[in-house]
Amino acid sequence: MSGTKGIVVLLLFLLSLGCGAAPTTPTPPPPPPPPLTPPEPSINMAGTWTGTLESSNFPPQTVTLVVTQADNCVDGIWTTASGDWKGAISGFATIDSFSGQFSLERTADGGGRCQAAGNIGGGVTGEAFKWKAGSLNAAGTCNGGLPQDLLLSVRKQ
Repeated sequence: MSGTKGIVVLLLFLLSLGCGAAPTTPTPPPPPPPPLTPPEPSINMAGTWTGTLESSNFPPQTVTLVVTQADNCVDGIWTTASGDWKGAISGFATIDSFSGQFSLERTADGGGRCQAAGNIGGGVTGEAFKWKAGSLNAAGTCNGGLPQDLLLSVRKQ
């Protein structure tokens, strides 16, 4: 009996060594992240554009819009020929359109002090666009009234 008992103890000892002494396989590194997806193709709107800013309750204004663009992110500043109206656009271009925000600041000489912003967008060709702004929201009081039914029509220079 003692021989059998010794063999069992020896087997348990060897088994414990085998489990603890087995070489371990190193954990493989995680897979690399997938490559970044490039942005969707977009029309190039960068440059200087000129045209008009029309409103149903103000006379048409001649405007110049200067646009910068990185991938599909578009930003621009605009001003009227008189300098009494100015603002900015910011948004995203696709292959044939733009969608974003429009801001407006008007001096007292431009029909009453006003600061407002709203959505704007529409189709774009390489040479021109005509966008209708949504309802503008005033930042405070718009002396002389808030421009209504704004339409920005410009051609690339």
